[in-house]
Amino acid sequence: MNKKKIILANIISTLKIDYLLLTLRNFFYKDNYIYALNYHDTPEIESFTLEQQLIFYKKHFSDVNFSDLDHFFKNRKWHKDKPGLILSFDDGLRSNYEIAAPLLEKYGFTGWFFIPTDFPGVQVNEQITFMKNNRIGTRVNYNDGRMAMTWNEIQQLDKKHVIGCHSKTHHRMVASTPKNQLQSEIRESKRILEEKLGHSVDTFCWVGGEELSYSSQGALTIREAKYKYSFMTNCMPITIHTNPLQLQRNNVETSWSINLVKFALCGVMDLLYMPKRKRVNKLT
Repeated sequence: MNKKKIILANIISTLKIDYLLLTLRNFFYKDNYIYALNYHDTPEIESFTLEQQLIFYKKHFSDVNFSDLDHFFKNRKWHKDKPGLILSFDDGLRSNYEIAAPLLEKYGFTGWFFIPTDFPGVQVNEQITFMKNNRIGTRVNYNDGRMAMTWNEIQQLDKKHVIGCHSKTHHRMVASTPKNQLQSEIRESKRILEEKLGHSVDTFCWVGGEELSYSSQGALTIREAKYKYSFMTNCMPITIHTNPLQLQRNNVETSWSINLVKFALCGVMDLLYMPKRKRVNKLT
């Protein structure tokens, strides 16, 4: 974590500027928006801080499930008394199932779990190598070596939460990615998830937040695959004017203090990401 960011977040929190900015945004959008956050691994050792974050979210935001998102775009109006909050979890990690999901359910939140579809099928003794080769990070070590959710766990999550595609191999869709690989990472992963879950899967999540991880050909393949929603990571509220294939998220982690979480939600990062977001949206 950038030390300057921590210092800035603490100063803003001490002066209560974060609450002021959040209140101003709610007033500007008339609470008619959804904000999306993304996590990665959720270690048991950080379950207390995750729970504190969820308590904060519960106070200031409303849960968003797939039907809620559909309703928002169809009716062009958020239908709950507080702005919506999407809590998403990338990479199909075991800790998301064991730690995050029960806490989400305790506080009435829907998790949006984005799965690289090759990962659950990797042999347990090869999962750490798969993660290293495909840039999947973790801060958790298990004695039995299993790092990924199993397909049975994903199917269990699917009963109460949202499961979406996160490519096959956690591949960043850079401009140099061959078309046949894009087809595999974007279309084939959709087919695999739909086969495993027994229903359509309409949500895709780009891998990586770096600007180079987005490409026009990747965006075209997502559209051709008939995804309804696509998530990026470029910090911006989802409004009635948002392109459903350019839904932005802001990264947070379970290790973060409430001050850092409030900083992520108050709008400062939205402004800082504006130049990059405009370039990515134009490209895709």
